[in-house]
Amino acid sequence: MASTDISGVFTSRNRDWAQVIGLAGAYLFSFFAFLGTAPATIGTVLFTLAFVSRLSHWRSLEADRLMQLCLAYTGYLLVHSLIFWLTAPSPTLAQEIARSGRDWIALLQFIPFAYWVAGREDRAQRLLFLALVGFALDILRNIDWATFNAAFFSTRFGANLPANAFGMFTGLGTLGLVAMRDRFWQCPPTRERQWPWVGLWVLFAVVMAEGLVLSLSRGSWLAFAAALVVLLVAEWRGRDKNQRSRVDIVGTTALVALILALLVGLNAGSIKGRVAADSGTIDQITQGRITAPPSGSGGLRLHVWRFGLAKWAERPWFGWGAGSSYYLIEHSGRPDIRDGAFWLDHLHNTYLEILVQLGAIGFGLISLMLLVLVRGVAQECRSGRMSGDLCRLFAASLAFVLVWNLFEYRVVKHDWTFFWILFAGTAYSFRLRTSREGEATDPASGRAS
Repeated sequence: MASTDISGVFTSRNRDWAQVIGLAGAYLFSFFAFLGTAPATIGTVLFTLAFVSRLSHWRSLEADRLMQLCLAYTGYLLVHSLIFWLTAPSPTLAQEIARSGRDWIALLQFIPFAYWVAGREDRAQRLLFLALVGFALDILRNIDWATFNAAFFSTRFGANLPANAFGMFTGLGTLGLVAMRDRFWQCPPTRERQWPWVGLWVLFAVVMAEGLVLSLSRGSWLAFAAALVVLLVAEWRGRDKNQRSRVDIVGTTALVALILALLVGLNAGSIKGRVAADSGTIDQITQGRITAPPSGSGGLRLHVWRFGLAKWAERPWFGWGAGSSYYLIEHSGRPDIRDGAFWLDHLHNTYLEILVQLGAIGFGLISLMLLVLVRGVAQECRSGRMSGDLCRLFAASLAFVLVWNLFEYRVVKHDWTFFWILFAGTAYSFRLRTSREGEATDPASGRAS
């Protein structure tokens, strides 16, 4: 798929090496985003350097509202991290502030990725599909096939990711397959050739859905349920615009429900135990005994949330510095936010982490950036410049992430960074294309706009 996109570049009389490097980096990154950190990082370096070399296009980007917010966000993080690095009470915290500040800024790599996606649906489809294939290969290579047996379906599985993160990505993979199913099912021109693609879709769907179940991540299950409702409602509301019949929607819903029911049946014991694990925490909440010692992981979250809110209230505007939450937890001396012999790594809530680390000002900047991004994508969808299935995918993914972030925090980890670059970059590319329609040529295809 990627070779088709790049082949025209090499046959061109005047090769655009920035385009070659940028597209090669984008495809390399997409395939290895969830398969190999090193090659994925090389991909980001390639497409970012190629983007920087396109100095002639920067003036048009400066007028984009999201770009302006990103520049303000970068300036705030640089000054914020520098001040807290200079005033850090320990070298360890200073080092963590510098590292985390850099990682927060690295999220902006979604902009050069968007530049090379260029708002082209064929390219977006290939990049997302490559990411799905790479993630599926990562799951399969991390299964111990030598000892594989029925016990596999009753144990928690996280591949090479923490189980909660694994649940997030498998849940998003399942949503993507449901939202984009027509591109699988109707890809071949003849009905006889459709069955292998339908079979491939079912295989991917089973792997992703089983991964979601085996993650035993209750936050991921809740986020998936919310996102699936958003997806199905969006499909139902859009059935007239895209000539999608009620039979198709009901049939797809029944198929997904059947797959999930079979997988839940296979893992019923594990699911039941996981759901019941925090019954003690629920009892504490209903009885008003929130200050009691934590019971299970849910209780730990409840206590660390209360701790995080208290720390944010001490410094509401600017917070405590990037990456400061572990230092605050470790030096709190509170036994109720220890997981056995270890202090909790973070506050298990992305929104609270941003408030504690970057303060209300940082939280406001990030929220405004996300709002402008979502609004821009929504305008592209309403105008018909983006296909309905992509619009529904981005809407469902947003719902999933907004719920999932209530229970976890991985924003500055490489897997989350790569996810953000892939999804936010692909979505933003359509808005970026529209904002640059006045240019004579398409930046990444070399064709007239």
